[in-house]
Amino acid sequence: MVPHIRTILGGFLFSGDDIEKPVRVLSGGERTRLAVARMLLRPANTLLLDEPTNHLDLDSKDVLLDALEDFGGTLIFVSHDRYFVDKLATKIIEIGHGDASVYPGTYEEFLWSKKQRAAAAVAPPPPFRQPASPKPRSGEGGRLAPRTPAPKPGSYDEKKKADAEARRSKKETEARQRRIGELESRIAAAEAGIKSLEAQMSAPGFYENHEASKPVIDRHQALMWEVGDLMNKWEALQAQTEV
Repeated sequence: MVPHIRTILGGFLFSGDDIEKPVRVLSGGERTRLAVARMLLRPANTLLLDEPTNHLDLDSKDVLLDALEDFGGTLIFVSHDRYFVDKLATKIIEIGHGDASVYPGTYEEFLWSKKQRAAAAVAPPPPFRQPASPKPRSGEGGRLAPRTPAPKPGSYDEKKKADAEARRSKKETEARQRRIGELESRIAAAEAGIKSLEAQMSAPGFYENHEASKPVIDRHQALMWEVGDLMNKWEALQAQTEV
């Protein structure tokens, strides 16, 4: 049994003296890897994970992905990590506005579906077409019925209205681009804050002082949710831009 445990711990980057460390001195990333290793030792048919890639470096994230990809049961997780979601998710549950919608398929397919629905919502109705006039028929005495006169070119008022609509559309596009830029700046600032907090949280002994660590953990969680919300807004604006 001990060799089997050591093999699993080695797969999660625990080797040498690390195996003998007490849990209280482990960093946040090490605790996450240890939790997944314990799951593999105690098989279950369902796993519930909340932001499982928090505090993990790239190597640890790859180890976690490999383990979860081999998991044979149902996996339910919340994550702001786009790469992690792309690799694992086969169904997406979108929660918002008091509703929850299930989309069968990958995250990429989910984004494509949202883009198509956004495009359909803002697409203008098809232009009205004047029914074609019937072909003239020969009247009495072999004379042709008179043709319908061609419509006159658009009036000055119609041109003025079209120009105003074009200016309005241009202003909306410019405002949307400014908003996208603002969101990208806020996302970058929030992600920098998350990285700084995770550096503090990965320090040895960080979790030993609950009163000192709790505000940092709460701030980290708030920033993670903020990034998720900002990303949703950014994706919605990008979908409108690409229509």
